Amino acid sequence: MTTRIEFRKGGILFRQDSIAEHVLRVVRGEVEVLREIGGASVVLGHVREGEWLGEMAAIENRNHSATAYAVMDCVVESLTARQFMDQISSNPPLALDVILRLSVRLRRINDKVAGAVVTSTGDIRTATGREDASDTGMTNHGAILLQAKTDALRERIGASAVPINRLPFVVGRIALNAEEIPSRPADLLIEDNPPFRLSRQHFMIVKSGEQLLVSDLGSALGTIVNGQPIGHYFKSDAAPLSRGENNVLAGGRGSLFEFLVSVT
Repeated sequence: MTTRIEFRKGGILFRQDSIAEHVLRVVRGEVEVLREIGGASVVLGHVREGEWLGEMAAIENRNHSATAYAVMDCVVESLTARQFMDQISSNPPLALDVILRLSVRLRRINDKVAGAVVTSTGDIRTATGREDASDTGMTNHGAILLQAKTDALRERIGASAVPINRLPFVVGRIALNAEEIPSRPADLLIEDNPPFRLSRQHFMIVKSGEQLLVSDLGSALGTIVNGQPIGHYFKSDAAPLSRGENNVLAGGRGSLFEFLVSVT
């Protein structure tokens, strides 16, 4: 039997590094998810009515990697991991979503990037260099351009738009000397300094069927696509790109890594 719990505004649902003993579903109100990094609290996004919290941590039997608190009076439904799995068994759409998300978690990053639905080129693009505009592996969507939206990011990657001619296209951070270099480095490598907002493999732009998506690659601070947060603590690891201009923010609210992705 599930339990309903009321939280007043500002109430803590769970704290970063605490044991993930329960899965929570927001019945009423809104919850903010934030992560402590380098002595600062970084807002990753919001969870609203009907959405789940902490399900992946509970299923994977790991501690919470962020803190969740009520931004208004709210009611949540609390389930054990076993109760959540019982709900999955009678809810095919929820089961499919959880299976897909777990399958992504269980693969290495290079497997996610070079999966069956996409073809990796292996070409590397840095913030100071550009490859030629070959259309090998290009989608049928026309031009895809990535551009910096903040002055600080323009200083790192330049003011001109980066044409994306092959998919998947991975954006990530330059590894420091003491860090392991990923087996599939990012196509756009960007400098960042501790405390890092950008992960070494943060997000990718990919084609799935006829749809263009932004997929978070298990980054520490998540990705926000047109206002929709994706990643560990949110209902999906991917969000669609629409024709026209799209806003992609890597590293939580207030991050300098804010991109404009234009699709024609």
